[in-house]
Formats: sequence, structure tokens, C-alpha cells
Amino acid sequence: MRKWPQGPEPREAVRPSERESVQNDAIVADRCRASTCDRCPVTLRIIATLVALSCTTAHAEPVVEQRRTTRLLAITAGGLVYAASELLVKDELAPDRCRWCTPPGIDESVRNSLVWDRAGRAGLISNFTGYAALPAVSGALLVLASNDVSDARALRLVDDAIPIAEAVVYTQLLTQILKFSVGRQRPFARFATEPFTPANEDNLSFFSGHSSLVFSIAVSSGMVAHRRGYTLEPVIWATGLSLAAATAYLRIAADRHYLTDVLVGSAIGAAGGYLIPRLTGSLPGGISVVPSGNGAAIVGRF
Repeated sequence: MRKWPQGPEPREAVRPSERESVQNDAIVADRCRASTCDRCPVTLRIIATLVALSCTTAHAEPVVEQRRTTRLLAITAGGLVYAASELLVKDELAPDRCRWCTPPGIDESVRNSLVWDRAGRAGLISNFTGYAALPAVSGALLVLASNDVSDARALRLVDDAIPIAEAVVYTQLLTQILKFSVGRQRPFARFATEPFTPANEDNLSFFSGHSSLVFSIAVSSGMVAHRRGYTLEPVIWATGLSLAAATAYLRIAADRHYLTDVLVGSAIGAAGGYLIPRLTGSLPGGISVVPSGNGAAIVGRF
């Protein structure tokens, strides 16, 4: 019987293909593992960054809200104390006679040069610039400067207003304490040429409350604009300081204060506008999230 040559067994015939398939699968798997391992650090960094940011935001938001509420309560309490000292018990707290009656020569000389013939008109104008014009203009400029903010703009405006309010309230409280303590006679009372009814308020010349008020507003508004990086920062500084200086001058023209009164009041107000928000930590930080070499980072002024 003729024997035909036997071919390879079926298993042997497919074995090379299986080996090749296994080898190919192994190569593909190795490549996939290598590729995955290469991507793992980046992926993990991204996930870790997102989780960290989420946790930071989740923990930071209640803290920010609590601090905002605490500051608002403190401002309200201080404002009520100031209002009571100005409207309810001012006559009781003010000295009934001057403790500092005679001004130095420079004060008298400047007073004689700058006082208006119609001093009452200068007083009205100073009330308008100090109590209405400057707060309104500074507030409007800050609102306009934040016009590009779309998310939580109302909260940003509140956070912008808090350091200004702190500077104003705490500076005015210091002003009241010193005015009641020093008891300096006002120039119109010292140099009166016509009879008038004296009052305890006539002995509250040192230092100028208008001057400390306007300069605390001007400087704190400028500091907020600077921290936020507002494009209107130069306008806010220039407008605020100009109105503040005009108000201080008008207090001399109104015969309500001497030169030293407005100089010290202006210095106290400017120092309060600069230092008080820093001491309380209420200045906005301009915090933002930016990419970094390891993922993302939170940067800003804390």
C-alpha cells in the first residue's frame, strides 16, 4: 500500500500562529502598560489637583462666609457706637470748656489767610464733598471697575466695601476719643467778633473728623483697587485724594478747624485707610487658579 507523506499534525500546524498571537498580544499588552504607566502620573496629578481644589473650596467657603459675617457685625457695632457718640451723648462727652484754647502762631496765620468771608458756605460745601461726593464717587468707580466680573459680583462688591467701611468706622471712633479728650477750642469760637451762644461742641476742634473721614475713604478705596488690579485704579486714587484734600481745605475756610487739625486728621485718616484693612486682613487677595508644572496652583495676595 502506498503511503502518502504525512503532513504536520493539526496542533503543530497552528502552534506557530498561536505563539505569534501570544507574542503579539504580549507586545501589545506591554506597550499598553507602558503607555498607561507613562500617563499615570499626569492623570493622578490632575485628579489629585481637582480633588484638592474641591476640598479647598469646600472648606474655604464656610470660612470666608464666617469671616465676612464677623466683619460686617463688627462694622455695624462700631458704627452704632460712633452714631451714639455723635447723635445721643455728644454734649455729655464733650468738655464744657476748652482745654487747649490758644493756637500756635502758624495756625492763627493760616486761619487768617484762608478763612472765607462767608464761612458758613464753605462749611456746607465741605459737608457735601466729605459726606456725599467722595463716598458716592469712590463707590461708583469701584462698581464700574468690577464691571468685567460676571460670577458672584455682588459678593465681590461686598468684599470691596468691607475694608473701606472698617477704615472709616475705626478711624472715626479714634477721632471721637481724641476730640473728646483734647478739648481744643474751634477757631470761630476763639476769634468770634459777634456774640454767639457757646456750646460744648465748640471745644472739639482737634482733630478734624471730616479730614480723617475723607482720607480714610480715599486711601482704603485706592488700596482695594490696587489689590484687585482694577484698570481704574489711577482714577480712583486721583479722584479720592483730590476730593479729600479739597474737603480738608474747606474745613479751614469754614473756620471750623486750624491747619494742624486738618493735617493730623488727614494723616490719621490716611494711616487708617492703609493699615486697618491690613491688620484685619480684609483686603481682597485676588486669588486665582493657574496651571503649574505639577498640575495647578492657587496664587494671589493673602
